[in-house]
Amino acid sequence: MNRVLRKRLGRELKTNFARYLALVLLIVMGMYIIVSVVASADTIIDGTAEHGKQNKVEDGQFGVFIPLTDEQEKEITDKGITLEQHFSIDVTAKDGSKLRVFRKRNDIDLIELDSGRLAEKKGEAVVEKRYSEEHSLSVGDKLTAGGVEFEIVGIGTIPDYDAPFENFSDTAVSSKGFGLLFVSDDQYDYFKNDSKQKAEDLCYAYRLNGKATDDKLKEMIEDFDFDYKKVTDKYYLETIKDVLKQRDDISNGIDKLYDGSQTLENGVKDLSEGADALYDAMGGLYEGAKSLPEGANAITAGVKAAYDGSKDLSEGAKSAYSGAVSLANGIDSFKKQADELLDEVFTIDLDNLTMFVKKGDNVRIAGAAGDVVTDKYAGLGVGIILMALLTYVISVFVIHQIQRESSVIGALYALGAKKKDLIRHYLTLPTIVAFAGGIIGAVIGFSPVGIDYQLLDSYAYFSLPDFTPVYPLYLIIYSVVMPPVVSFIVNTLVINKRLSQTALSLIRNEQKTGHYSRVKIKSRNFIRRFQIRQMLREMRTGITVLLSMLFSLFILMLGVDCYYLCENVRKDTINDTKYEYMYTLKYPEESVPEGGEACFVKTLSKEQLGYNLDVTVMGMDSDNKYYDVKTHKGKSFITVSQSVVERYGVAKGDKFILTDDATSMDYAFTVEDICDERGGLMVFMDIDSMRELFGESDTYYNCLLSDKKLDIDEGRLYSTTTKSDIERSAAVFTDLMMSMIVMLIAVAVIIFCSVMFLMLNVTIERASFGISLVKVFGYKTKDVKKLYLNGNAIIITLGALIEIPLSKMFMDKVFPVFIPNVTSGINLAFPWYAYVIIFAGVMATYFIITSILVRKLGKITPAEVLKNRE
Repeated sequence: MNRVLRKRLGRELKTNFARYLALVLLIVMGMYIIVSVVASADTIIDGTAEHGKQNKVEDGQFGVFIPLTDEQEKEITDKGITLEQHFSIDVTAKDGSKLRVFRKRNDIDLIELDSGRLAEKKGEAVVEKRYSEEHSLSVGDKLTAGGVEFEIVGIGTIPDYDAPFENFSDTAVSSKGFGLLFVSDDQYDYFKNDSKQKAEDLCYAYRLNGKATDDKLKEMIEDFDFDYKKVTDKYYLETIKDVLKQRDDISNGIDKLYDGSQTLENGVKDLSEGADALYDAMGGLYEGAKSLPEGANAITAGVKAAYDGSKDLSEGAKSAYSGAVSLANGIDSFKKQADELLDEVFTIDLDNLTMFVKKGDNVRIAGAAGDVVTDKYAGLGVGIILMALLTYVISVFVIHQIQRESSVIGALYALGAKKKDLIRHYLTLPTIVAFAGGIIGAVIGFSPVGIDYQLLDSYAYFSLPDFTPVYPLYLIIYSVVMPPVVSFIVNTLVINKRLSQTALSLIRNEQKTGHYSRVKIKSRNFIRRFQIRQMLREMRTGITVLLSMLFSLFILMLGVDCYYLCENVRKDTINDTKYEYMYTLKYPEESVPEGGEACFVKTLSKEQLGYNLDVTVMGMDSDNKYYDVKTHKGKSFITVSQSVVERYGVAKGDKFILTDDATSMDYAFTVEDICDERGGLMVFMDIDSMRELFGESDTYYNCLLSDKKLDIDEGRLYSTTTKSDIERSAAVFTDLMMSMIVMLIAVAVIIFCSVMFLMLNVTIERASFGISLVKVFGYKTKDVKKLYLNGNAIIITLGALIEIPLSKMFMDKVFPVFIPNVTSGINLAFPWYAYVIIFAGVMATYFIITSILVRKLGKITPAEVLKNRE
């Protein structure tokens, strides 16, 4: 009997080859997407880790005002810590882009060359990979930067600029406008000594080697002796001088008071000593006057009066001196206490550090790995859902096949066939199909058209070497084993239930009357009643089509949401940027330059889904002409942007806690208002309240907005951002994501078309007896189409009207999971016509497939009734 059943497998495959081919293609398509996305993510994650390990990625970096002394460096390295200078100078290329010039590295963050060699002499340079791609540079080309023409001798990458942000605060990489240049020591010294270039940025990279912690290293650097007078930056010295001016004025006043008290004490002392001398002299004069003749009594009386007066003067002078001494001592005590008070009030943190960034907080390191980790887990989850859908589709086919061959199965039962043999027989083809689809999908997914294609987006944005693709064992098992196993389990349950009928029941092909037969339909229109009965009869098929449509819409919506997010970010950023220039100041002037709008900007952070995202706090006046934002007086009151609302779901009256990572301090704010700004994650404060909160002076600012270029010395600036820079970086995401968007939409369309075609085809095959019968009664093909196919249009129409907004709502809810590390709002708003286009696409797909299936209706003849008679 098993031999007979095995022979039937070949005939079944040949008869329904197109159907099984379509099922294989569906599984192949699903496994291709999952394997390619997950394997490419693993390639980036593992490759980044290996790239960092081989090239000795830093554990962190810190900046200083003046270089550490040899003794200070030795004190650090004696702890077992590896330290290396990563000093740099920013120069401008001929096309206006910026290049950051480094010496070659020897111990930390080594250069990994894609081609060429390291620079060895003046006039040679190694160019960072992404910058070279954006500017079509290769080994042997010429590049002019900082007034020097270089020969490009190498192109490579470094692990500390995996995501080559120019500044830590940047929201997007723009390799068109910024890149890295690695030169010889001689060439670097030339730039360093060139007065036309910007000041050198003093940065050290370190590797802890398990000998210390980041915090311990930071404390050690802060404890180093630091003479701020050795800092060569004149603007830094000016800032220190301004801060100390008030203290010096008060201290000088106290010193003058002290000096005056000393002078008074000395003067009163001299007066006292003179009074004592006068008193002694008057005593002698008085004694002499007493020895005069009595005629001189008058003189004696006068001398006595003078003597008494000198005595009073002497005693008064002594008293005055005592008071002067007490005054001097009091002022001396006051001076000492005042000096201590001034030290407390005018304390300035004069350690050498300008910044300290741990590896985990450095947005430039492992940016690509962080970007794809969510894709990996999302891909695995989607794969399970997809396999559940496809297995359900296969089960529908198996049920249909059992119903179609019911009489044959009954005969086989009558001839002694066992149920387990029949179950094994009907499980064989679906399991083989699932196994074959999984293998083929895995092979294509691991191939260049899979992994390499998926890697294109990462390579087009991040600065990475060409990683060797990885083939994880768990993913091979997932793609090859999971499809047949799931298919086997589901179909075993379905087939076992179907084959539990008696042999006679199967031979007669008895079908259970469904609940739909008891449904009363009030319509008097025969065609309408027939269509409804047919829909109820094929409820399982209809549910399958609706589920496939919902799943396809999820994928479609993911792609469309990606597109509109990128476009909305681009448009919102451009629309909200009303200024032409934004100057971020390192050392602001006392008075605001004419034409500039002063703001106070501070970057804090907020955790979400395991990622700390930067939130910009901007202090400004309510009449700021570049931001239409109402601020509120008070150190804890903020107005949040719409981007923050979209990302964190805050509302008016909520508490919004932000963290200052540098000081590990949390700030709890109350949301007083919400504004329409969407250009990044921003909250707004009254500038005076913000100054008070962060302990700055009443006139402090560190950001200037302007609609024209301002005359500000370069030495005072951190950076200058123009509106054109923002427009260029805002368009980066759309360009990078377009290939992914197209792939998602294409896959959604293919899955939906395939499942709908297969399910409607099954509907026709299941109804072949009824179709044949109505043809006996003279119904034409177009009438049959109206009875058996057109009724499905109602299901598709209603399903689309419900599932399109449902899939949109669902995807909007889960979309943040796919972009947890992107510092932007999540504006997924669609224009109304996008819904219309999607709905029209669904209906067009249905009518095209229906038109194709009309041919199948024409092939069913009235003779089909005779074949199925009892």
